Amino acid sequence: MSRDHSVDPFSTFLDATSRQFPSGRAPAGDARSTDALPPHATRVVHALDGRSRTAVGELRAELGLTTLQIAEAVEVLRRLELVEVIPAGADEALELTAAGRRFVEGAR
Repeated sequence: MSRDHSVDPFSTFLDATSRQFPSGRAPAGDARSTDALPPHATRVVHALDGRSRTAVGELRAELGLTTLQIAEAVEVLRRLELVEVIPAGADEALELTAAGRRFVEGAR
C-alpha cells in the first residue's frame, strides 16, 4: 500500500476530528469555557493568526510542537469560536475572532 506524501496531515487530522466530534454550536458570549484548551493554545493562537495552514511546517520548528499538537489546538480554538478559518485561494488562513482577541489579551 503506497502512501501519498502530498496529503496535508493538518487537514487530514481536522477532517478526522470533524467526523469524530459532531459539531454543535458553542454557547454565545462569555459562557464559552476555555478550560478545555490544549496547554499550548495561546502560543498557537499568536503564531497562527492570519497565517496559512501551509505554514504548519514552519510552526512546528518555531513553537516546538508536533503537527498533531498544532491541529488539536486549532480545532479546539475553532470549536470555541476563538479562531475562524478563512478560505484563501487553494489554502486556508486562521484569524482571531473578537472573543479570540480578548482571550489572547487576557493571557498576556
